Amino acid sequence: MRDFPFATSFWFGTDIETASCLEGQQIVDVAVIGGGFAGLSVAYHLKQSNADVRIAIVEAKHVGYGASGRNAGWLMSMPPLVWMLDNFNDPQRLDDIRWTAQFCRNNIAELSQFVEREGVDCDWTPTHHTLVARNPLEVATLRWIAPRFEAVGLDCTYYEKKQAQQFVGYSATSALTYDIVTIQPYKLARGLRQWLIQQGVDLYENTRIAYIESTKHDIRLATTQGASLTAEKVIVATNAYTNSIDLGIATPSASIYHTYMLATEPLRQDLLDRISETQTPFGDPSISFYIGRIHQHRLLFNGIDRASQNTPADDQHLPSFVKLYTEMLRRFPFLKSTPIAIAWGGAVQQNSTEAPIVRPTAHNPNIILNMGYGGGSGVGMALLSGRLTTDLVLNHATKDSEAKRLRGLYDASHFSVLGPVRAATGVLKTLLCR
Repeated sequence: MRDFPFATSFWFGTDIETASCLEGQQIVDVAVIGGGFAGLSVAYHLKQSNADVRIAIVEAKHVGYGASGRNAGWLMSMPPLVWMLDNFNDPQRLDDIRWTAQFCRNNIAELSQFVEREGVDCDWTPTHHTLVARNPLEVATLRWIAPRFEAVGLDCTYYEKKQAQQFVGYSATSALTYDIVTIQPYKLARGLRQWLIQQGVDLYENTRIAYIESTKHDIRLATTQGASLTAEKVIVATNAYTNSIDLGIATPSASIYHTYMLATEPLRQDLLDRISETQTPFGDPSISFYIGRIHQHRLLFNGIDRASQNTPADDQHLPSFVKLYTEMLRRFPFLKSTPIAIAWGGAVQQNSTEAPIVRPTAHNPNIILNMGYGGGSGVGMALLSGRLTTDLVLNHATKDSEAKRLRGLYDASHFSVLGPVRAATGVLKTLLCR
């Protein structure tokens, strides 16, 4: 297949109600650049801490346009995944990772309460994700991963071949499940948007920031349409779109990757049962990942991390979609005659440690970076990020000790070649001992 029905996202269409663009010269206390989960979380937590603070969110397209409205739609209570390769024999490091995982779980629980309290219709569904091994190497990988998941407090279960087969319709030799929440991500973004508007947050959509200018007392955001927004504090929550703005400052090194998804037309129940008896999300425990979930009688199939420049051409990179479609049929050949309804791609930004970047800039401490939400745990970490920025914005040096601790762990995070070596050695030992 080479003729794919491309769209911006499966989760939203083209007829979207948007707020007015920024006009004239406006003044607020806090300006948030970016209307994705990271930016929405910043505004949400600021309003929870101080209802009187004047906040404006400026979004180049519409809320949820980027990765927040294009992802696979699941929340994982995990720290940056590369941390799972660290030295667990170090008691302090293990405690830090376990504590971070619990922090993520607590935040998801709080978000669940918000969704229920505010009646946000985002298909919030507690379930589990299943890592499925297809060969001896992947079996050894799961056996090595399982005790690490348990060590950081994840509720996981290992299944041998006979039981593993219930989770997917292709050959499974073992499986490992752990708890996640699936969502309709764009609806969650819209729910947060609506709540923030009700709380008096100014929202400017279809407003592209051209550059940021620091003055002696404040910061001025200039738009490409000639308007301006002046604020005492600015949070840059633009993730993969950061390079589109002249920030006038150096930002930490980070890479942009594209990931791709396919959605089938609605399937008959017998086909859904062949994909998965449990119809719960599944994926591969391999470096070249592929994951899937059933949503509204469709198979959503996701995979491929490809370095990109975040251009429209990257969204529709044909070789990546051909490869993704081929991998889908490799697992489910009975879907060969099933039409693909939508094909879409999206960009994420992450550094080598997969830890988000949450810190004031060295050039101006009133400009705060909140970005780098990629990898499998990006959605969950972006949605808790507002708690990490609140003290930085309100000048509460130590009011939230947990937020301070997590910011410190992010800042201290570094990529070590020993991590992959440790993982490869552990998996190989497990393989040879079987």
